[in-house]
Amino acid sequence: MIEYMIMDHLPQKLGEDFVEMGMLAFGESAFSGKIEFDDQKLLEIAKKYAVEDGHVLIVAVDGGETVGVFAGNMSEFYFSSDKFARDVLWYVREEYRKLGVGLELLAMFEAWAKGEGAKMVYLSQDSGINMDKFTRILDKRGYSLVGANYSLGVN
Repeated sequence: MIEYMIMDHLPQKLGEDFVEMGMLAFGESAFSGKIEFDDQKLLEIAKKYAVEDGHVLIVAVDGGETVGVFAGNMSEFYFSSDKFARDVLWYVREEYRKLGVGLELLAMFEAWAKGEGAKMVYLSQDSGINMDKFTRILDKRGYSLVGANYSLGVN
């Protein structure tokens, strides 16, 4: 049975799992082979998002194995004091993607954002992972496409 938890601390095992999930996401992403992966930086992000106000770390665990993660934070628009919630990492192990794990993580993030007083949730697709599926999921949930992400290597 899959358990979903909003973390308020980061046990060592979960930190290791978070780094592994980040590495898997990086390996599938458009960034793989173009920029370096820094596991220590990712671990610091996990620690921060588990404990700091305005940040959230949500995990899905199946039999002691972390199978999905969602990290996000609150921010303000540069043109307004209104707050919005944004994702930093949303990743589910491939073998769990058709089981609704990602949707449950997203629902928990949306509920957290509402509780934090966000006016909106802003999700970005800058990894290049399953872009068509990502778009279909968000369209079904009522999200609107806003802008686009582009990248250019300069080194």
